[in-house]
Amino acid sequence: MDLKRTQIVDDPKYLRSLISLGLTEREAKIYLTLLTRGFMTAIELQEKVDIPRTKIYEILQKMINRGICLEKRIGRNKIYEPVEPKIAFQSLLEVFKNEVKRKEEVAQELIEVCTSCFNASKEIGNPLDFIEILKDKIQIHRKYVSVVESTRYELLTFNKGPYACDNPQRLREQQIAETELMKRGGICKNIYETFEIENYQWLVEYIKEQQLDGQQAKLVDFLPIKMVISDGERVMLPLEGRSGQSIDLVMCYINHKAFGNACKILFDHLWEKAREIDILWSGR
Repeated sequence: MDLKRTQIVDDPKYLRSLISLGLTEREAKIYLTLLTRGFMTAIELQEKVDIPRTKIYEILQKMINRGICLEKRIGRNKIYEPVEPKIAFQSLLEVFKNEVKRKEEVAQELIEVCTSCFNASKEIGNPLDFIEILKDKIQIHRKYVSVVESTRYELLTFNKGPYACDNPQRLREQQIAETELMKRGGICKNIYETFEIENYQWLVEYIKEQQLDGQQAKLVDFLPIKMVISDGERVMLPLEGRSGQSIDLVMCYINHKAFGNACKILFDHLWEKAREIDILWSGR
C-alpha cells in the first residue's frame, strides 16, 4: 500500500487501529508522527502532537520500554525514531499473546475452584425448590397435563371448581393425558362434589367418557379442597386469595413425598366414605 507520508497521520482510521493494538491515543499520535518525519526531538514532538511538555518524556519512555520507539543521541541532543512497524507491531502482539495466556491460566484456575463451589451448592439445594406457584389458567393447565403425563402409576383427584380446563380444547388435552395414563396401566381415581355434578353438564359427559376408559369415580356432598396427587409425592392444590382480592385460580405445585403421603391419607379417607357414581347415571 503506497501512502503519502502525511496521509497516515490525517486518516483517523490508522489512529484507531493503533489504539486497538494497545497503544494509548497519545502514543499512537507520536508513533504516526515519527513515521512521517523519521526522527524528532521531544520538543518538536510535543509541539507537533500538542502534548504537555511535562508529559512528553514520560510517554516517550513508555514507548521505548514497549519496543515501539528508539532514543538516540546526536551531540547533546536526544532524538526519537519509530521502530520498524513489523518489529514494533510484533512486539505489541507478543504482549497480547502473553496477556491472553495469563488470562487463560487464571480462568482455568477459577473454573476448577468455582466448579467445585457450584457443585457443592447444588448438593445443598434451595429449601423451597420443591414449591412452584402457578398464576394463570394456561400455566395451570399445562402443568396439570405435564403432571399427568409423568405419572407412573396413580393419579388421585379431588375434582371441584374453579377449573383451568374452561374451554373444549384444554378439556380435551386433559382427557387425552388421563386416558393415556390409564392405557399404560396407571390408576385414575376422582372424587367429585355433588354440586359440580348437578350444575355442570360438561363435567357429567366428561366423567362418563373417562369411566369408559377406566377412571374410578366417586361422589361426596362436600370436598374440602381442589387437589391432585401424582404417585403420592407431587401435589397440586389452590391458594385462596385474601379477603377482597381476586378469586382467579392460583395453584401451588409441591413436589414433596412426605406432604404427598399426608394428602394421600386424606384422599383415601374420603374415598372410603364416598358413593359410587356409575349407579347414579341410570336415574338421570
